[in-house]
Amino acid sequence: MRRPNQLLLESAIIASAMIMLTLGGSVATTLIPPSFLPLQNPGNVVVQYDLSGLAQYYNTTLTQIGTGNFANASFLLGTFRFVNIPSNVNTTARAANADLASVNTTVPEALKVFASARLAIQANELINATKLIGTGCFFASSANKSLADFSGPETTKFSSESVPTNQYTSGLSLVSSEVRALHDECASISTQVPGGTGTAGKPSILSIGSPQKVIETGGPVKLFGNLTKAAVGIGEQKIFFYVNGSYFGALVSDAHGNISGTLSIPFLYFHTVSVQALVAPNSTIGVGGAYSNPIYFSVLFDETYIAIGDPPAYLPGTNFNVRGNLTTVNGVPLPDAPVTVTYLRDSVVTTTDSSGTFGAQFTVPNNATDGPYYVSARFTPRGVYGPSFNFTSIDVYHLHLGLTLSFPHLSWAGFSTHVAGTATSDGTAVPSAAITLDSPWGSFATKTDQMGNFDIVFPVSPLEFAFSKNVTVAASPSEAYIAGRTAVVTLGLFNILIVILPVAIFGVAGYEANSLGVFQGLRVRLRRGRNQEPVLLTSPVMPSTETLPSPDKGPEPLRLLGRALVLASTRFSIIFRPSNTIREMISLVRAKDDGEAFVAFSKVLLTAEDFLYGQRFDSSHTDEARKALNTLEVLWS
Repeated sequence: MRRPNQLLLESAIIASAMIMLTLGGSVATTLIPPSFLPLQNPGNVVVQYDLSGLAQYYNTTLTQIGTGNFANASFLLGTFRFVNIPSNVNTTARAANADLASVNTTVPEALKVFASARLAIQANELINATKLIGTGCFFASSANKSLADFSGPETTKFSSESVPTNQYTSGLSLVSSEVRALHDECASISTQVPGGTGTAGKPSILSIGSPQKVIETGGPVKLFGNLTKAAVGIGEQKIFFYVNGSYFGALVSDAHGNISGTLSIPFLYFHTVSVQALVAPNSTIGVGGAYSNPIYFSVLFDETYIAIGDPPAYLPGTNFNVRGNLTTVNGVPLPDAPVTVTYLRDSVVTTTDSSGTFGAQFTVPNNATDGPYYVSARFTPRGVYGPSFNFTSIDVYHLHLGLTLSFPHLSWAGFSTHVAGTATSDGTAVPSAAITLDSPWGSFATKTDQMGNFDIVFPVSPLEFAFSKNVTVAASPSEAYIAGRTAVVTLGLFNILIVILPVAIFGVAGYEANSLGVFQGLRVRLRRGRNQEPVLLTSPVMPSTETLPSPDKGPEPLRLLGRALVLASTRFSIIFRPSNTIREMISLVRAKDDGEAFVAFSKVLLTAEDFLYGQRFDSSHTDEARKALNTLEVLWS
């Protein structure tokens, strides 16, 4: 081993070398190479803006608006935030973009509304056209104002901010032309409707009236009136008539400006309607358009008829459709008419089509029972019940549930028994059906398996002494469209205590009675009875086991018995034996005749039985038996 002094010296040398290296590295990092001394921090970067790019952006946007590419213009306006502009131009640019966005919205709206107005004028819907023209002119005016702001103060502001506005002159010219065209369209189309501009002179006056106060919906209305200007009638002018703002016909004024004729209103379902007329401007003769006074009518609905089809039968939980027709009593379909169809507590408000047909859909509740359910349809003009009403019904039915049960023929009291079964419907097993068994000893429940099978084990009370009891099995399928089923099973029962208890009781009682000497006195009485007459038999058999009673010898009840047996044997070929009891003889005759003759026969035989075995015999019974035999002889002779 090395000596400790030598190790200490080597450690000191290594530590000194490490300290020198550390100090040398620190000094070296503080020295900057001569080539690095001229370098300094960079100065601020000057941002250069290309304002001609902003001008080109506006030229592109204006060109898209001016050529009708409004979707492209919307995209460009939405991407403006990516345009590089100085902060002093930003405020003006935002205002300019807002005005261009307004132009891009109002120009297509004005074009669309003016197109609709022209179609309305072609259809003589001048009232609707007037409203459309007003809306279109408003859009055109808004577009003109927004464009004027962009081309005026905002362009001047851009110029002062060094934006080369001359670069978007071509695009601005396209939009200006489009806006001017809208303004011209507004002025031109306004002359085609009453209240518009372009006709000089005094305005024309139009008034109308009718001798009617009531109109049947879809029926005729008589109209009259006159058209004048400066108290002079204006002839050969087409007068347009409107009901509740909808055009329904036109009449032409005669040479004196008078108007007369009959028109038919469309099918309307209001209780009151207003009719108004108007004349379009005619610049050729200097006639301005005019609106007439309104006249009001009541509308009748009492001449309508509603028919509804009969839907087929449906299962619970299923949907069904109801269809019907609404017409006048003359068979004219009523289009666009409101009809309310009701099933249970659900009502559907629908509208007839052009042929007067209506329809509605309902769902049969899951808890609906079998039987008919009524569906009604009612003509309901604007929330008020009309007189037309009809109804039909649907039949709801459930699929039959088959329940096959099996159980033991005999169950023992004090032990468990069971009832097994299978639930099927339409030949298919019914799984997950709830099975409930109600017995005198409690209620038990289970569910059918995937094959529709079940087995319920339940106890029978040990105190049950009845020989049979009814058990009720109820099945409730989980499917609403399958009917439930209940079946009653009669179980045969036996309680062994019925045998054990009587035997034990009689055994104990006999033992006790014998111990008390009760049977000794009885035995004495029986011995004495053997020496007395007549002998009482202990069973209802004949006194002689060798022959039957003679009809000619012996006591009269037995002679009557013999004659009755002869009559029965002759009548039905019955062979009576001495071993037969009287009751067996009666049964043999009952099988052949159970009418009046049988009653008489039974009377004779029962009198003989009473004579033979009764403790006391009433001789008056012999007279009754004699009469019964006479009756028997008459009936069986």
